[in-house]
Amino acid sequence: MPIERCDPQRLNEIYEIELDSFKNEDIYSIDLLKFLCSFCYENSYIYVENGRALGYIITCIEGNAAHVISIAVRREARRRGIGSALLCTALRLLDKEVKKVYLEVRVSNKDAISLYEKAGFKVTEILKNYYSDGEDGYRMEHVDRKIAEKFCHK
Repeated sequence: MPIERCDPQRLNEIYEIELDSFKNEDIYSIDLLKFLCSFCYENSYIYVENGRALGYIITCIEGNAAHVISIAVRREARRRGIGSALLCTALRLLDKEVKKVYLEVRVSNKDAISLYEKAGFKVTEILKNYYSDGEDGYRMEHVDRKIAEKFCHK
């Protein structure tokens, strides 16, 4: 299976994906990624293909909710279903451990928003000046388990 638990041995690869995926001011430091991968280890995963990490997701349980802290896929590996596969790992927490899954996304990140909507997420809040460059964000919450089941079992 190409999805593995977050492994400290792969932190440099996770950081490379971070650098490849986000604007400079949004990049998590390698130390923060190390902390998140260990603190949220149970629900943080890496997508590995041919021995190389192509994407990752960090999801932390917060009470009765799962917060997708970060999800990213290398640019050259996008549009191959890797983001969907990683997102499904978070959605599988529904009913088992949590009642909702939520995340934040830049309002300009149309590709990510489209993916999240297909998986059953809806915008629940506009976060004014959420990002360090002043761009607004959306808080999106998963609202329909049936959509998630259909999305994850394609």
